Amino acid sequence: MNYRSFKTIRSEVSKDNLMSVAEKIASYHRHSGTPEERQAFEYLESEYKKLGYATRLLDCDTYISLPVACRLTVNLRDIPAQTHSMVPSGNVTGELVYVKDVETSEIPTFEGKIVVTEGRAVFEPVKAAQDKKAIGILFIQEAPLRECIPSACWGSPTPDEWDLIPVIPVASVEDTYGSELIEDLKKGQQMTANLVTVTDTSWRKIPLLIADLNCPAETTRFVELTGHLDAWYYGAVDNGSSDSVMLEIARIAKAHQSELRRNFRIVYFSGHSHGRYAGSAWYADYFWEDLRNNCVVHTNTDCAGCKGADELRYSIIMPETKGLIVDILKDQTGVTFEGIRCVRNGDQSFWNVGLSNAFASFSRQKKIIDADGNVSYGKGNANLGPFWHTPKDLFDCIDPDYLVRDCKIVGEYVLTFLTAEVLPLDYTASTADIIAQLKQWNLIAGDEYDLSEQIARAEKLDALCRRFYQENIPAEVRNEAFLKLARILVPLNFTKGNIYVQEVAADIDPMPILSPIRDLIDPATPYRQKMALKLKLKRATNFIDDYISRAENLLNNYL
Repeated sequence: MNYRSFKTIRSEVSKDNLMSVAEKIASYHRHSGTPEERQAFEYLESEYKKLGYATRLLDCDTYISLPVACRLTVNLRDIPAQTHSMVPSGNVTGELVYVKDVETSEIPTFEGKIVVTEGRAVFEPVKAAQDKKAIGILFIQEAPLRECIPSACWGSPTPDEWDLIPVIPVASVEDTYGSELIEDLKKGQQMTANLVTVTDTSWRKIPLLIADLNCPAETTRFVELTGHLDAWYYGAVDNGSSDSVMLEIARIAKAHQSELRRNFRIVYFSGHSHGRYAGSAWYADYFWEDLRNNCVVHTNTDCAGCKGADELRYSIIMPETKGLIVDILKDQTGVTFEGIRCVRNGDQSFWNVGLSNAFASFSRQKKIIDADGNVSYGKGNANLGPFWHTPKDLFDCIDPDYLVRDCKIVGEYVLTFLTAEVLPLDYTASTADIIAQLKQWNLIAGDEYDLSEQIARAEKLDALCRRFYQENIPAEVRNEAFLKLARILVPLNFTKGNIYVQEVAADIDPMPILSPIRDLIDPATPYRQKMALKLKLKRATNFIDDYISRAENLLNNYL
């Protein structure tokens, strides 16, 4: 679909403004809930007040974890190590055991041992080690060591989510030291380690800043732009550069306030890095009704303007929000945007609310072909830069020209949503995607489960949706239909069916309510469990049928 975008912004973005604000933000050490982070929030609030925005600086009760100290000795030799957020404080001593893949290991138990594995510290291998009674786990990371959050709890935990947070000490070691450790273990050398982790973990208050700008019309509908202000250390790129982008877009939106058709809301979160998206999850919970009733699209920005960020094609995107950015990026840069399906990273806390979403980190490092023929970001690099999640994420990591480029792209996108008569949303792309996911699940299920009825229903909905786009429907009516349609199609496509909870902070399948199919087709699953899984899938298809029916009824009301 072709959209008329807000191109005026391309000549209005100020490099000086962007760099000045980014430099100011990067002067604050912004660990979540700390006094210095609060000063950064207060600075931004004062800037929005100067622009004429209505501001709210709120305090959120969240579960925050700050790494404090780590000590590792192996056979009485000190080895540099680093612990992580959401790791318990602990002091354990045990024999080391190397396991290349903890989750698939056939070793029956790690009881009394400290597991050594490779990669970044993430929850799945931690849980696998815990389940086999390991007393600790060491991750051998490619240098430089990066801060990690090995928890699968999205935001602060409810009583039934504590098991998504590690209960054993977890630490990372650079491959500079760890590779030798692994080689010695492979040779059968006996090693005893003492691992001490200290974290400052508790419920505490963190700030959240909301800045609102009203359009001339009387409306409660708003376009939302968000980003996190907390950081690892000084976090110039992650996320000070994007924080400056948000303020610059806000400045330009204010200059065009008379042209806005919808209100503009900008939100800065804390708890992104030290609470596993605790700030945005809190906002989704405590502003749930307002968001569900009034937010027409959610746009996020993370790590803008990074040096070396030449890759513009693969930001996360929902099907219905993709068309506009394809046009904008092609027109501004000549690059063809491909996008990837929204995954569980960034502040993606709004799927359950039913918000159509665009972006997190838009520009990234490009992959290269290594000497061994493998494709990677290169030794010591990452998709968001070599200094990502390290103390070296400082102001000189920002590329001024790339920061302007990213601001123009995201800004044109947001301003188009604010000013377009008809919202640039294509829900026929969403219905087509739902059909594709159902067909893929049906193929995976084989003879074990039949989704042909759900596919037929989705195809009928798709035809109805395409008819809706072809009809001559007033813009205001069409926009209201879009908002209501998103509340149905987004949870259908991206959640397990409970719109009042967050999905876990881990990889999840497309249409995750159908994920039980994976266990159903596993030859090792006993008959007793297969029958239970089929009952669970029946309830899943009831949800799918109901939501498709709701979407059909909604569209029929407008046709």
